[in-house]
Amino acid sequence: MKKWKIMAGAAALAFACHAQAGDGKGLLETIGRALGNTPRVAAEKARSPYLDPAGTYWDLDQETLEGAQHLRVGQTATGGAGSDMCDMKLLAMAHSSYRLDAKDRQWCLYRWWVADTKINGPNGIEKTQTDALERRYGPAFDARLEKFKTTRRFAVRPDFVSWGGVEYNAARGAMEVYVPLPEISAGGLSVTGEGFVPWSQRTDRVVFSPKWAGRYQLLIRMDSAEAANLARQGRDARDDLVVFTVNRVWVENTVPKMDVTVERVRIGYSNETIEVDLTKKQGAST
Repeated sequence: MKKWKIMAGAAALAFACHAQAGDGKGLLETIGRALGNTPRVAAEKARSPYLDPAGTYWDLDQETLEGAQHLRVGQTATGGAGSDMCDMKLLAMAHSSYRLDAKDRQWCLYRWWVADTKINGPNGIEKTQTDALERRYGPAFDARLEKFKTTRRFAVRPDFVSWGGVEYNAARGAMEVYVPLPEISAGGLSVTGEGFVPWSQRTDRVVFSPKWAGRYQLLIRMDSAEAANLARQGRDARDDLVVFTVNRVWVENTVPKMDVTVERVRIGYSNETIEVDLTKKQGAST
């Protein structure tokens, strides 16, 4: 198995393997299966029970990825954009003093209702029936919050197309990867940690936001022939992944922010994947 070296100056020093390719608990489990805890059988994956692209409502996704809690944000198992299920708000509440007001909670429960009814069809509740939405989805929403309170390790499929970058730099002899992590605040500028491009930089005259601000940076050494081979294959977002540990969440002027440690990054291509294990140290045998 081929190994890719992470260059000095990247976010962390590591090496990468290149591989081929009630209390609400019962309700949480029941709704979870509908919203994404258990993938549908292969025969069902070719069709969608709703008009949106298949998997939009996380019904083709699993609850864990690489042993980490899957956050329903970013890309789904099909490589398309997933519906917002308020998981980042739950994460913020689970590990800080941040709380949803009644309006925001109502909106989150509405998002759960949308997913449920898109997947399973009408259930007799209208979106304007806030009390019914609370009775139906509130216990499961709260149970997921309790689950997140004991969880620090999370995984997402990042949206490289809209927010990140994967580019080969011939002068450096490296693939430059800028990994976008989901924002814990709707206003952005809310994720930081070792190896991230800073949100702002200062000169003697001006403060500015650098290119790829807020993204986690990796430099993966490879030659031009290897890069050309990957380019010919083309990207496959279904295999993209980032696993991270939440070190700290805090609230700054009512806005939640978080500090994280990135553990693993996977970049998918049509015939293979690049996987970077950042828990390994530079100098391991290559």
